[in-house]
Amino acid sequence: MYNFAAVTLLVSIGALEVAGYTMEPLIVTQFIVDLVQTKETVVFACSKEDLVFNSLNLMKHNQFVNPIHINSSYSLMSVLTRENYARAAVIVNTECEGSSRLLREASVGRYFNKTYQWLLWGIGQNIDDLLPLELDYVGPNAQLTYVNRTVDGYCLWDIHSKGRQLKSSLEVHLIAMLGNNQNKLLTFQNIFELQSIKYRSQFNGLVLRGASVIDQEDIVTNEQIEAILSRHTKDAGVAAFIKYHYELLSLLRDRFNFTVNFRNSRGWAGRLGNTTFRLGLLGIIMRNEADIAASGAFNRINRFAEFDTIHQSWKFETAFLFRFTPDLDTHGKSGNFLAPFSGQVWFFTLATLLVINIIWFLLEYINKRWQGGRRKPSLCRSSWTERSLHTFGAVCQQGMEPIPSDVPSRSVVVTIFLFSVVMYNYYTSSVVGGLLSSSDQGPATVDQIISSPLKISFEDIGYYKVLFRESSSPVVTRLIKRKLSSSRGPSEMGVYGHIEDAIPYLKSGGFAFHCEVVDAYPIIAELFDANEICDLREVSGLMEVEIMNWIVHKNSQYTELFRTAMCNAREAGLIERILRQRQMKKPTCQSLYTVYPVSISGVTSAFFTLLSGILLALLALGVEILWFKWRKL
Repeated sequence: MYNFAAVTLLVSIGALEVAGYTMEPLIVTQFIVDLVQTKETVVFACSKEDLVFNSLNLMKHNQFVNPIHINSSYSLMSVLTRENYARAAVIVNTECEGSSRLLREASVGRYFNKTYQWLLWGIGQNIDDLLPLELDYVGPNAQLTYVNRTVDGYCLWDIHSKGRQLKSSLEVHLIAMLGNNQNKLLTFQNIFELQSIKYRSQFNGLVLRGASVIDQEDIVTNEQIEAILSRHTKDAGVAAFIKYHYELLSLLRDRFNFTVNFRNSRGWAGRLGNTTFRLGLLGIIMRNEADIAASGAFNRINRFAEFDTIHQSWKFETAFLFRFTPDLDTHGKSGNFLAPFSGQVWFFTLATLLVINIIWFLLEYINKRWQGGRRKPSLCRSSWTERSLHTFGAVCQQGMEPIPSDVPSRSVVVTIFLFSVVMYNYYTSSVVGGLLSSSDQGPATVDQIISSPLKISFEDIGYYKVLFRESSSPVVTRLIKRKLSSSRGPSEMGVYGHIEDAIPYLKSGGFAFHCEVVDAYPIIAELFDANEICDLREVSGLMEVEIMNWIVHKNSQYTELFRTAMCNAREAGLIERILRQRQMKKPTCQSLYTVYPVSISGVTSAFFTLLSGILLALLALGVEILWFKWRKL
């Protein structure tokens, strides 16, 4: 299909008389049609011959052509847009005066990438002068073909660098040649293989700029950073995912044969006042001051426009870790004397026993009246008291003496004993089962942690300080007000601390430590005994559980290269092996059951019942004394 707008432009520029070298249409056509096989071509030239003949030849091969006079007014961003085909070719006659400006704009706009196949017509020009160090985006992802002429004919060269921002030299490989007496390109190497990771994975010891986050003072040299990140054990101020991504970076170093000069940052993110200037690791990467980072970054919507993601695998998971003790029972039923029955059941039981007492007394009264017996008032009062004590003794399975002789009373007694067996057995089994059970997990949410008597500390690392300073969450506000604002004694752990220092407090109970759980599990498995491991609880929710992004600068020249390498490492199982080493599972509880001692809150109701009985006895004694004195008057 012909581009009619392009034909109109060709007619209009036909009147321009601009001197310049003419590009060979045969080379341009065969490069587009046979070598790179694109469907759209943008031609930048300064002579009507280059624009007319090359465009017409390409359109004969069903190419969509956009011819642009290189010295005209145009915007490269408007020419190379999302509306282009997925793969497009860009032809530039570098003999034109405006070509250096065009190449400079292409480097700044990061157009030397996998989307565009560039053909630089550079007859009579040195490649180092054509692509100086100032054009720093001629990286391993560049698809640049340079054309020059020798005594034997035209030569097409693949051009790329491992990093012009690092003063890396240009690498040149011969693709094809058109002899003086030939009408077809002689291909020596497949252009797509030359531009693939297979041929561009050798960095020859190039030193890349690295960045990491170590929240410690006086960590400034590369040797210090490498020594900390290479240790397998936990280091203060270093998150678990930092060392994980350092190991992934080591895979890339071995694969591509480069080294890294690290730059340390105390934090991941931040802003300088009310400006848009980013601080921390993200600021370093966004300003393209680092080529690779030994750290992951959290998922945020506003970051997708500023960074490229090359890998995702680390599950960032933090939680409050604490040891469960009976006083942390959130339901108030751990060993509680009244816990097997609810308040309604206790009330209904007492009402039932009262009704039984009344029925028993009425049965006995009717039976005696039927037999013609009469009771004195004092005898009635004594009989009522006796029947109440008999009923209470039967419920407590203490027997009954004397046993009633009449059939109605014996029927009531049998019913009371049957009721006692059922209720007593259920009550005792519930109490014993509750004491032997470890089903109660204690606080299960962050709000319950805040309301509990637990003392709270956090790992001394930067993202907690950012959370407390910037978060507007009501949960965080309550946490700061209730748990972190009060002063702490010399025997208590501070608000921030290290995992090793928190272990004794965790073992003794009454203390919760918030950290990345995979950092705590190895130390807990080593220092906790079997029962303490079974008592270990964790509560997440303060920070989101998410998969972290390994990021580079937006449109980095290493994005596709590193992303492909990480996909290969995942398929080979290398990522899974490192994850198994770095993400240790929670230690398994190997105890059959745990018997928790009854807390004072659990037996309060029993002592209250005893105290009520004593007060009732004293009250009854006082009533009897008063009654006796009144009778003597």
